Amino acid sequence: MSAIDDAGTEHVVGEEEVGPAPDGAVAEDGAEHLSVPLSSPAESSPLSSPGESSLEEADEEESEEDRLAMAQEDALDFVEGLLEAMDVDGEATAEIRDRRVYVSVEGQEAAILIGHHGQTLDAIQELLRSAVQRQVRARVWVTLDVQGYRERRKEALRERAREMAARALDEGEMELEPMNAFERKIVHDAVGEITGVTSFSEGEEPYRRVVIAPDD
Repeated sequence: MSAIDDAGTEHVVGEEEVGPAPDGAVAEDGAEHLSVPLSSPAESSPLSSPGESSLEEADEEESEEDRLAMAQEDALDFVEGLLEAMDVDGEATAEIRDRRVYVSVEGQEAAILIGHHGQTLDAIQELLRSAVQRQVRARVWVTLDVQGYRERRKEALRERAREMAARALDEGEMELEPMNAFERKIVHDAVGEITGVTSFSEGEEPYRRVVIAPDD
């Protein structure tokens, strides 16, 4: 079998080689384990005719659409219930994009759901994901954002990576603060666009961090 490191590199760790991780193995929402597709295409038996195969695929696609619609509704209900329970004045919306459910919360009081470096937001998102999957009885992508925090965080990490890369060129290895896998990948990708430096991760979760160093 194989393992995928933070930078997206595949390493074979056993005799059986596994192909590249599915798109978003480190999800763009900050949780690694969310990167599992809802379903895989139906496989045709050797005796299946082309028409039967097409019908099976159509049924599978329709079933997936139904699960996504159910997941969207359940996710919105969960977040609205959470806002009410916490007495937080905020408006939640949910939509489906690219076979994923995106829930967004806006409102001045909603910032309490973010926490330090998005830790509270990530924890709520994990609870949301688990609740939705129990309801639809299928694995599904769920992304929760509050006040556009995730996009702002991405840009802040990219800028931080560029800044530390410049220092690494002058001063040698630079170590960043601990980050989750999603944030580390953002840093690795940003460093990969800069000539003369490289990056790697050190440590164990939840203290794993990115190190930026000059190329040898």
